[in-house]
Amino acid sequence: GRSLERWLSQGVATDDASVVSSETKLTHRSDGSIRYEHVVQVPNELADLPRVGATFDVPARFTQIRYYGRGPHENYPDRSSSATVGVYESTPDELPYLVPQEFGLRTDCRWMELIDPKTGDVLRIDADGATLHMSATRYRASDLFAANDQTELVARPHLVIHLDIAHRGLGTASCGPDTLPHYQIGTGEFRFAYVVSLLAGAKTPASRSAQKRR
Repeated sequence: GRSLERWLSQGVATDDASVVSSETKLTHRSDGSIRYEHVVQVPNELADLPRVGATFDVPARFTQIRYYGRGPHENYPDRSSSATVGVYESTPDELPYLVPQEFGLRTDCRWMELIDPKTGDVLRIDADGATLHMSATRYRASDLFAANDQTELVARPHLVIHLDIAHRGLGTASCGPDTLPHYQIGTGEFRFAYVVSLLAGAKTPASRSAQKRR
């Protein structure tokens, strides 16, 4: 497999990479939430990308996660048959692999809530239209690529959020077979949207439980 080599030569694996043509529209709504709509054009020369989506940082005070999607464990488009759709609650995933690599994705998510248990604040992300693949970890892809093993990996002081409309299946033929064509990302237009809202002091089940334990 030559996927990683090709991604590096195309600039895909660099920090904050933006290698395709994209357009973003923001709509501020009357309830204080913001709707983001992205249109991404993937040209033929960039067929079979690792992912198509949006990435942003969230303050580290949001230490609990609730989401409505496949779980409870990490799952990917070609590794999701053991994950069932439901509402799950957890803390941000820690790296489960000795050699740092992509991890922590949850597929087919309708929404994700990031909770500050001290204040009860909830940062909520709702998929608007198609479901999204979502993750919340303390590492960027460039951090995982730069580290040779877990001892070299340093957690960032914030959460890194991924919202993907498309994500490549696992495997690059570096060890074993390559990802099946059905789970590779094609070319053309990818359009997705989501709504971000902050619920100040919201008393979710997670925040109430945390307050009882203090």
